[in-house]
Amino acid sequence: MEYINEELRTPVAGEYDVIVVGGGPSGSAAAISAARKGMKTLLLEKTQCLGGMWTSGFINPLFDCENKSGLLAEIIGELKKDDAWGGFWNKSFNYEYMKALLERLSREAGVEVLYDTRYSRPITEAGAIRGVIAENIGGRKAYLGKVVIDASADAAVAYDCGVKCFIGEDGFESCQSMTMMFVVGNVPQKYKDGLMLYEVLEKAFEKQGKGRHSPFRVPYMIPAPNADFAVIQLTHVHGRNPLDAESMTQAVIEGRKQVLECFEALKFYDDDFRDLVLITSAPQMGVRESRRIEGEYTIKAQDLLDGLIPEDSVTVATFGIDIHDSKNTEQHVAHTKPYGIPYRPLRPKAMDGLIVAGKTISGDHVAMASYRVTGDCCAMGEAAGYAAAYAVKNHKSVKEITAKEFLEKPI
Repeated sequence: MEYINEELRTPVAGEYDVIVVGGGPSGSAAAISAARKGMKTLLLEKTQCLGGMWTSGFINPLFDCENKSGLLAEIIGELKKDDAWGGFWNKSFNYEYMKALLERLSREAGVEVLYDTRYSRPITEAGAIRGVIAENIGGRKAYLGKVVIDASADAAVAYDCGVKCFIGEDGFESCQSMTMMFVVGNVPQKYKDGLMLYEVLEKAFEKQGKGRHSPFRVPYMIPAPNADFAVIQLTHVHGRNPLDAESMTQAVIEGRKQVLECFEALKFYDDDFRDLVLITSAPQMGVRESRRIEGEYTIKAQDLLDGLIPEDSVTVATFGIDIHDSKNTEQHVAHTKPYGIPYRPLRPKAMDGLIVAGKTISGDHVAMASYRVTGDCCAMGEAAGYAAAYAVKNHKSVKEITAKEFLEKPI
């Protein structure tokens, strides 16, 4: 392989108490929570909105939100005030209102948000992270921070710091299928409460006569609250590597191809959907599984089945194990008992000053299939923000503090 040698002098653009990489449910929550504790907080986001899978991935409903207090309950309360909450299973939301709300909460807390800014690499020294380098329209810049929270959805910062990571059960080939959500209008009256689409889609494909089948066995039409549009969870793309740009490009192309095939089959071969309108596909592919770090504790599938709630739990998860098969159209589910997500899996074994939040915390392939949902990711992010703020205020390492010290109230 040929290489280009570079000599770089990167200007320091700012110094912060807390830097958060990624503005999805976990990253937004982390930044807001840290800033509310008085931390000078920087949030780096590669797109042009906050919310990640909530807003760029068009994910609904908001799973595992029912038992959550704190910031997630506040977010839901604010959405209700704007008639932007309800819809499918009474736990769905309007994407535009979610974007605006997260921006308002961030602004009010004092978070400095940078859009169109892509994390590049960490700045490390003596086994600890000291900041990150990022790039945007203004060029390549360094941002120094006392604590960095990796909410990148790919454990990108942790991986670049040398933290041991895992993917899938035994490589990317075993990662769960990806989904590209898409929005439709003129939803038929009988579907306005949401219904499963598998049988009607299969019949539509049969009438079309091209030998196609539904790419997913459990597809749903998911209506938004107080609106005449719905999002459809239907596409299924497997065999692609979420950590490879070329592979992800092909995944996105395949996802959009499935969107059109399924939409046209419904519209032209099912009378109920003849007025259906395709509005847009999601700007961001829904990646269910990416890297998982090696943390100070690894959540195991048996922990979920046993309902283990460790002393250092930062939230309680109630969502079952939900695996979208890596090779076909199937979905495999298993019930669990309510279980705790401890603070230790958010702390990488090998790097100080770094906290990881979201689906990439330390857990096995099966356990991750439960806590990957956005309600739990948001709660983890909130806890990460509190932990970072407590460590900075008390001049301690994030490895020295305990969940009992930084949580606002016991779980």
